[in-house]
Amino acid sequence: MYKLIVKVEFSAAHFLRSYKGKPEEIHGHNYVLEVHIKSENLNDEEITYDFLEVKEFLKSLIPDRKFLNELYNFNPTCENLARYFYKEIKKKYPNLEKVVVWETKNFAIEYWE
Repeated sequence: MYKLIVKVEFSAAHFLRSYKGKPEEIHGHNYVLEVHIKSENLNDEEITYDFLEVKEFLKSLIPDRKFLNELYNFNPTCENLARYFYKEIKKKYPNLEKVVVWETKNFAIEYWE
């Protein structure tokens, strides 16, 4: 069994609805989206997936330099972002194991099904 791991970074602003405290105000993060895709086999090139192809696909999904509250119809918590990315990535990569959304270098959420 193999596991491909790819990370992409993006910056975005948001605020958390129904949260009492600092995150209720508009603020931003330098997020990292980390994706784990399993594979039991190698393809004809003897790789699982092309790193660059996966990275380009992820870059097409990430909301770089966007205001998340205007972009999504859900409360843009780290948890909801992780679930959203998982469901979108799973459409292209059915062997997706999990995604990790890093909100800071110390805080992250993992999502898997």
